Amino acid sequence: MREVVFGTSGSTGASKRIVRTEESLRADAAALVAAFPEIWADAPRVVATVRPEHMYGALWRVRAPEAAGSRVEDAVVTSVEELASLACSGEGAILLVTTPSFLEKALAHPDFASLRGRVKDVVTSGSLLRAETSQAVREILGISPFEMYGSTEAGSVAWRRQSAGPEWTLVPGVSATGSREKGLAVDSPFAMERPFVMADAVEFTSPDRFLLLGRLDRRVKILEKFVSLPAVEATMESHPLVSRVRAESYGSGVARLGALVVLSPAGAAELAKGRCSDLASRLRRDLLEAVGESAFPRRIRFVRELPHNEQGKTTAAAVRNALAAWCAEPAVLSWEESADALAARLSFPPDLSCFKGHFPVFPILPGVAQLYFIRHFARQVFRDYPESCVFKRLKFQKIIVPGEEVSLSVKRRGEGSFEFEIAGPNGRCTSGVVEGAPQ
Repeated sequence: MREVVFGTSGSTGASKRIVRTEESLRADAAALVAAFPEIWADAPRVVATVRPEHMYGALWRVRAPEAAGSRVEDAVVTSVEELASLACSGEGAILLVTTPSFLEKALAHPDFASLRGRVKDVVTSGSLLRAETSQAVREILGISPFEMYGSTEAGSVAWRRQSAGPEWTLVPGVSATGSREKGLAVDSPFAMERPFVMADAVEFTSPDRFLLLGRLDRRVKILEKFVSLPAVEATMESHPLVSRVRAESYGSGVARLGALVVLSPAGAAELAKGRCSDLASRLRRDLLEAVGESAFPRRIRFVRELPHNEQGKTTAAAVRNALAAWCAEPAVLSWEESADALAARLSFPPDLSCFKGHFPVFPILPGVAQLYFIRHFARQVFRDYPESCVFKRLKFQKIIVPGEEVSLSVKRRGEGSFEFEIAGPNGRCTSGVVEGAPQ
């Protein structure tokens, strides 16, 4: 019997090797086609932003389309421009197989609305789709995304469309039990074990419908007390200056709690007017009673977006790396991106660590910090922005002082080659070309 090997990290970041049989994958895919005929009616053309090397892509990009008689576009889509081009280049509407992280980026793109009528349905998995993202896609495309819940070990478990409510419905042929205290125990013909226990707390509302309440393995001990990381995140996200939060423990000795915080537009504007520490202190003052002394993050890093891998998952390892980054991010006041260009407005709070010592009496933003932030933000847009690079025509023409608002521009010149510029109120500060270093 042929076996297929998947590499998965789940939410931890630790790589695991999982073996599935080809027979179980094809049975799972066939069940998906049979259970959801409205998705596969008229054999829609499949366009995907996910790769076939992962379980989700293996099912929805390869085996389910094969079972439904649908054609799959070869290209792995990385931008809205590529998606629009593929949607317009063939006959009939497409089935978009994607992730929440791609949809969140796509919603900010002016071309996304042009896909209305060209997209038959949207399937998403890999992480939870936020309610506001689901609603925004529905308003723009007229489609409530179809969400799949499962795992590499368990296969397809449940589905939902948030237009019908927040509950998940078990896939036909799958049964499960679970509670707030115990993980979801899945009895499925597609699972590696029967039952297979998943690390998600649930509340069943009927024999085949449940609510997801957060992962049981995201409870950590801080100062002798157990802290629920999802509860901390939910409370912090209720603040009007906050959009998204990911909390995680850090430290090799005594465990501490840290949080990556994506600010709302009002929060970013507030950060641009002062210091990171001032905004962190305000959040602490406003939320300490609700969160609790032991559960309030000791370290807060304000970020433009939560780190995520190509499956759309934010892992614990990625969060810890971001918490340990040598310098916090500036405030991002605006952001526009396309397949070939990035344009952003940034403001550098005066207490960023990169200002320290450069210089004590008159601090300015070091050139190395400017290049660091250019790379940091460019890699959020361009997958081929070089990890190891050489700079050409590099010029530092004007200084950047604390609190100053600047514009950042990065444009593609060719594969792995980009030109960049940072400009302030008095003109160009920094410019140059970056290319991948020869191997």
